[in-house]
Amino acid sequence: MAAWQDYLGLLESLTKTIEELTDIEQKKTGAVTKGDLDTVEACMKREQALSMALRGLEQKRSKMLSDFGLGDVPLRGLMDHCPAGTEKETKRISETLRRKYEMFRTASDVARDTLECSLRGIERMMAANNGGEPLQEGPPRQADFRA
Repeated sequence: MAAWQDYLGLLESLTKTIEELTDIEQKKTGAVTKGDLDTVEACMKREQALSMALRGLEQKRSKMLSDFGLGDVPLRGLMDHCPAGTEKETKRISETLRRKYEMFRTASDVARDTLECSLRGIERMMAANNGGEPLQEGPPRQADFRA
């Protein structure tokens, strides 16, 4: 039972990390909309750190499930396998995690779409400043200042 409580604690840690990621995605969306590149960059760095933490938590969760013999059981199926007396807590924690994950996915999709729209706008501006031609990528050019 103590191991299951540790597992539920891990799920709560996952939930908190996902909540933080959701907040970062929302801040990033606002920063992109305002054109605040410093905040976008700070958000992306924090997002990267949280993603690494999330990856570690997910690996630990996966190992714990394997140790319980539940390696293939999805989050929504935990109720069928939890120890007696932990049903309410397991249901509450797993439902909260699923709900927070859906909120994160929505915020992440909005941030990605906003960023893509801004990038397309920048590309159009750059093309317009280049006489309507797409920018050519090539080797960097050097000016000859001897003339």
